[in-house]
Amino acid sequence: MTARTVAAVAVCLTAVAAVHSTAQQADGAAAAPSAREQALAKATPAGAVQQTLEVDGRTRSYWLVAPALETPRPRPLLFVLHGGGTSDARVTFRYRFQDIAPREGFVTVHPNGLGAGWNDGRDTGFLLERGGAPDDVAFFRAMIARFVADGTADPRRIYVTGGSNGALMTLRLACELADAVAGGAAVSGSLPTNFVDRCKPSRPIPMLLISGTDDDMMPYAGGAVAAATRQDRGTVIGARPTFDFWRKANRCDPKRVTREDWPDRLPDDGTTIRVEDGVRCAATTRLMTVTGGGHSMPGTDGRTPARLQREAGLGEARGSVSREVDGPAYIWDFLRPLTLPP
Repeated sequence: MTARTVAAVAVCLTAVAAVHSTAQQADGAAAAPSAREQALAKATPAGAVQQTLEVDGRTRSYWLVAPALETPRPRPLLFVLHGGGTSDARVTFRYRFQDIAPREGFVTVHPNGLGAGWNDGRDTGFLLERGGAPDDVAFFRAMIARFVADGTADPRRIYVTGGSNGALMTLRLACELADAVAGGAAVSGSLPTNFVDRCKPSRPIPMLLISGTDDDMMPYAGGAVAAATRQDRGTVIGARPTFDFWRKANRCDPKRVTREDWPDRLPDDGTTIRVEDGVRCAATTRLMTVTGGGHSMPGTDGRTPARLQREAGLGEARGSVSREVDGPAYIWDFLRPLTLPP
């Protein structure tokens, strides 16, 4: 499917939805959409199309945003993964990757998880019961196959990013789909403790990690995920051990790391930035530490929604949303030059 066709389909779907809504309102059969649904609908960009495919006996879905081109051609494609507590990928539109895409010439895909999240490898009873243990790796492989076959995606420039549960799923995909994904960026998430030994990427794969030191959901130093809930959401090894894991997997110099402490441009935001890079790596390996940062995407309003914080029993979120860096732009700058080896 070309970008022009996608845009046309989007217009048609919008028209059909409008007619259906009007008919329902006329006979009084439809309930008014919730405030959350209205907010998500408002955040959905023009041209976004929801599509489905069958994977492992389940109907799966995603939102595709493919800016129109004068001459259709395969383009870089970025998967943007939502966190836990929802299965509606429209929440990821707040990260604004789809706003960067038209000027940079890439496509964004916002997949919908099942059971309020992703099967990211933690395998705890609580999470498996919540999600039903879908084969999410197969879902991504199926999407990639579709986008390559229909000419939407450049098969050598497919990337993945996500926050929280989406970050853990990003890491799992780097472990298991390194043959199809050119690079990844995980925000507010580190490797699950019980998944480390199962992570065996088929090649060195570029990896960016962004973590806040005051993250109360995915502890920077490692430990129980969302510990305040007293639910078994598994444990993570922490930001630095995850960085060290990828340094080893990417064959970096085991004894050397470069470090850059950024000037504190905005002291009132309560955060500072430190960037560390592996040295002489087979694939770029980077950790951005947001000192004072919480469970959030830097440079956006992408903090864990207050509703989800309350439902998780965490109360008010600790840590700040850093304004020292535009997180989505920084992530795209990291991913943009990466290509899958021939």
